Amino acid sequence: MLILYRHKTHINPLKRRELLAYFFWRKVVLRFTKKFLLLSLGVLIVNNLVAQLCQGSLGDPVVNITFGTGPNTGPPLSTALNGYNYVSNTCPNDGFYTIANSTSNCFNNSWLTVAEDHTPGDNEGYMMLVNASVVPNDFYKEQVTGLCGGTTYEFAAWLINVIRPSACNNIPNRPNITFNIETINGQVLQTYNTGDIEASGSPLWKQYGLFFTTPAGTSTVVIKMTNNADGGCGNDLALDDITFRPCGPKVSINVNGVTGIKNVCRGDVTDLNFGSAIVGGYSNTFYQWQKSTDSISWTDIPGATVPAFTTPAIIIPGNYFFRLTVAEGNNITISSCRIASDFVTVKVNGLPVSNASNNGPVCEGTSVSLSATGGGNYSWTGPGSFTSNMHSPVITN
Repeated sequence: MLILYRHKTHINPLKRRELLAYFFWRKVVLRFTKKFLLLSLGVLIVNNLVAQLCQGSLGDPVVNITFGTGPNTGPPLSTALNGYNYVSNTCPNDGFYTIANSTSNCFNNSWLTVAEDHTPGDNEGYMMLVNASVVPNDFYKEQVTGLCGGTTYEFAAWLINVIRPSACNNIPNRPNITFNIETINGQVLQTYNTGDIEASGSPLWKQYGLFFTTPAGTSTVVIKMTNNADGGCGNDLALDDITFRPCGPKVSINVNGVTGIKNVCRGDVTDLNFGSAIVGGYSNTFYQWQKSTDSISWTDIPGATVPAFTTPAIIIPGNYFFRLTVAEGNNITISSCRIASDFVTVKVNGLPVSNASNNGPVCEGTSVSLSATGGGNYSWTGPGSFTSNMHSPVITN
């Protein structure tokens, strides 16, 4: 607020006009600056909406919807809301959807050619192709059960705008999706809007999501996706890899001070000491270390329920994976309620089978050439305090 004090001192009329002009423009500039800052903040918020994903550690998926695989179009979804009808071709019309592993040459080639779904590594994997209805409405709903009250979860999905930028006279309608997480009674726990999903010249999958906390005693929620944009020319999308995972503080672990891969040799009897660090945390943190031989299926380690534990050395060559799961109190026993660190790998290497040779016998004054195979590093010793770390050293006589 600008406050002017009236002084008794006489001010020249010309000077008074200059002062009035100065304060007028100062007020205009301040008002413009305020609007600019608010607009900039709004743009910043919009640009960061897609970042509403878990910034800590995640648990194993409670829901992991990939829509399956198959050589032809897939079956209709039993959980899809009314208002969108299923068709068995890969170019659905307004208000229809299909389950397919690819799409091409749709509507005079106004859609992109999407050669495969988003799921990494699957063969003939399906995705949901949606041609939005003319009137905005809900197009997908899923009920998730077996949750823990007072636990934070991340919901995420991968979307792609399949319309070409050049379609619809270069102004195609853009998909705009709202995700709602609700209780079974319809109470909205969290909502997130993607904003307009821009068209691109080639298929561009992008992950969107949110995180929320279940109320105490709540074990079931509903995931709902709503189309906000008009249909007609544009507003066509593909959906894949819907995940729903516990989210919590950042958990990191190490083995003997090493993160990632710890290499040991067979016969090394040094104990493996596992440690952890948690950024943030629960009010009553419980721990459970796990092991795996494939980094996919995990087994609890009996008694390993503390932040750090020690286990004897592993003597059989192979790759061994370890991770730490964390939860609030007794929720640690429920897989859908606990989070997990990234895993560390203990790689037990077998002893090398080495062979050494030389070019002897040689005459006096002739150089001796040594050679070895089967190892990664070498250490030679010999008469006259000879040493070498070379693969094939030469001794000049």
